[in-house]
Amino acid sequence: KNWSSYPFRLFLFNFKMKSTSTLVTIVAAAAAVVYSADAKKDKDVETVETVETVEVVEVVEVVKTEDVDAKLVTSPTYWPTYSPTVIEDDEPSTPKGFLGNELIDVPELGIRLDSSLTATQIAKAGQKVQLKDGNSNLRWHNWMDGASAIALPNGGHVYVSNSEADNGKGGVYGFYFDKKGQPYDYKQLLSGTTWNCSGGKTPWNTWLSCEEHSQGQCWEIDPDPSSEHHDTPQQTVLGGKDGGKYEAVAVQDSKDSDGPTFFVTEDRSNGALRRVETSCRGWNALKGGGCPSKTTYLRFLNNQRFEWTSDEALGRQSASKYYPNTEGITFHNGKLTFVSKAWHVIYSLEINTMTWARERTGRGKLIGEGSFLGQPDGVISGYNQRYMYFTEEDEKGNGMYARDEWGKYYTVFEAISGQFVGDETVGLSVSPDGKTMYAGYQEKGVLYAIKRNDDKEWERYR
Repeated sequence: KNWSSYPFRLFLFNFKMKSTSTLVTIVAAAAAVVYSADAKKDKDVETVETVETVEVVEVVEVVKTEDVDAKLVTSPTYWPTYSPTVIEDDEPSTPKGFLGNELIDVPELGIRLDSSLTATQIAKAGQKVQLKDGNSNLRWHNWMDGASAIALPNGGHVYVSNSEADNGKGGVYGFYFDKKGQPYDYKQLLSGTTWNCSGGKTPWNTWLSCEEHSQGQCWEIDPDPSSEHHDTPQQTVLGGKDGGKYEAVAVQDSKDSDGPTFFVTEDRSNGALRRVETSCRGWNALKGGGCPSKTTYLRFLNNQRFEWTSDEALGRQSASKYYPNTEGITFHNGKLTFVSKAWHVIYSLEINTMTWARERTGRGKLIGEGSFLGQPDGVISGYNQRYMYFTEEDEKGNGMYARDEWGKYYTVFEAISGQFVGDETVGLSVSPDGKTMYAGYQEKGVLYAIKRNDDKEWERYR
């Protein structure tokens, strides 16, 4: 290739020798790197792509000393005061899984879909929902956004879906399925709220719906028609007394604790990720009053460590400097994972060791067709964590993508060229039996049910 057409820099390894009797000769190779235009523009994170494979020559003489320190010398990056470790990428030589195949055009849906999958449109904004015994009374809501498929006592499940409509026209809706997966009801569960963006499921199978405006709050809805709380949604303590532009909620639940811990993201340039520790369980856990809670805020430290501080101002300073505009969030097996939409970055926090790492989403790691170059938005992961799934916001067209446990990305579906321009993918969730994935497009208001052709589970969500 014409190497002169690519900006590049030389990566040098300096070796500090405590033993002067050992002579080492090493031949190093230069790697060409291309900086993404948006990273230059945002001054956030640089993207590195290998332009050409370079054959590395052998070391002339083996070093035999125990006192050798290697240091990587590079030019400064856009990151402010630290150099965190990227999430390790120790994948097998041949990636395994059902994704990464040819993308097949599905013109009637406006998408390109991985050939191992089948998609069906099951709802569209402004149209009545087709149920097993006829059509719904209500029309499918506008501006659908965050969602979750929650198990019901009758063996079925409900797909709860936010509406990000403005001026008190937002809320939450429930799309009900029986134990055979047949839809039988669709109704509104919360009304009178504004810009309900995303949220999260609680351990007791209620839905937390968060508003994304300057005084937004997070509301709890019980979608089970047989519950005593079904018709009485309540404001929770998650939003605090002043409220905020809240996005998504993740839950850390331990049987050894008095109550679960909730983590809430906020889509502001200084939106501090908040941690709310509760002291009881069930419907009253987030109500306040007789069930006290404690709120602290994420603060990044040097050396890839973090702390939870009670000083909200310090949390907001840290967010502004290190993790602005957070969106999707998930917790599993001691690890809290969330995304910064503005910086196209995934953060991974090890709760027990109080350490963290980060990774640029999608760049240079996509297996098969498609491109995950837009802003990461919603994120979910299953109990076995084989894959993590993302929705996307991008002016040129959007899709849904997966990241496997070795750091490789795959396209689940994406818009056909010219379709869904300026839209965003939303509503990502998987049915409790793991067989059906739900996702769609917000502005067009279409919802898809997506299944694997081999009839196996995507992931198991309880």
